Amino acid sequence: MAITYTWNVNTMDAAPSEDGLTDVVKVIHWRLTATDGTYTADAYSTVSLGAPDPAHFTNFNDLTEAEVISWVESKLDVDAVKAGLVNQLANLANPPIVTLQGPWTSANTANT
Repeated sequence: MAITYTWNVNTMDAAPSEDGLTDVVKVIHWRLTATDGTYTADAYSTVSLGAPDPAHFTNFNDLTEAEVISWVESKLDVDAVKAGLVNQLANLANPPIVTLQGPWTSANTANT
């Protein structure tokens, strides 16, 4: 089944004032979720932005989620993040390590 990726940006850290501009986004908190229809995996982190460019500045209230996600993608190796999520999904489907109880425990001796 195909993997579906969903970006989520809910919070951003902003400088109240910088270089004559207001509410300048400095840090974006992002999450990328991958699902294969059965399992779901997440990557969460932040990206820091540089100094604002007054000629291309977007007022905070005019930002769109798509614009902010494009900023995040420009700062990340998106293919590497997605590869990590694919690996997480594979490990959920086929765990490389499982927890077992000792054969002497009541959970394992109840069926004997």
